Amino acid sequence: MTKNKIIKRCILITVLSAAAIFSAVFAHYYFTTMSPDDCKEFCIENTQRNATDFVLFSDGRYIESYIYYVASDGDSSKAQELFIFKRKYFGPIARYEFIMSSTQSGREGEEKFGSVQFFTRNDKGEKETGATLLFFGAERDSDITTYEYTLTVREGSNVYSGNVQKYNSIWYVKFYGLGNTDENYKKVITDVKFYDSKGNLVGVY
Repeated sequence: MTKNKIIKRCILITVLSAAAIFSAVFAHYYFTTMSPDDCKEFCIENTQRNATDFVLFSDGRYIESYIYYVASDGDSSKAQELFIFKRKYFGPIARYEFIMSSTQSGREGEEKFGSVQFFTRNDKGEKETGATLLFFGAERDSDITTYEYTLTVREGSNVYSGNVQKYNSIWYVKFYGLGNTDENYKKVITDVKFYDSKGNLVGVY
């Protein structure tokens, strides 16, 4: 075999090997992630409250951002429901990885609002030191409009209030960077109360 043929064969083997590796990596990416339509279908297939419609809102803190699907209908006697996905890129292609779901707040008023607390990961894949806390619900299940909470930091505690975010028949509230392991960066949310548009107390977390 001539030197040129050996070189050509080596190049061919290298190209084929690279193509095989690329195909394997892409296949793993594709089959472990979902399109936005797939995400919504996944929610419908796995709902615990027989919901048929889910409304999306996003996190916005990362390039590979988190998206949240909240059930806007379903059995109102059951707990509120949310599914969490994270955007994953393969070059210019963006698909979504399922992270977790929440169907129980486990507290008073859970049929009116849901809650989930978890740790997000930044764009480097590093787990954030502070937790994310979400409250959510369907407008058809309650007229939750405002909320009040106690925020405790190193310097002490204060009570704050605000309006829930409403979007396409669902509502939500987001808190970031929560933690109680480092006194210097202490940030704890407690005694969260939800009120309807008439000022009536709807639920307590």
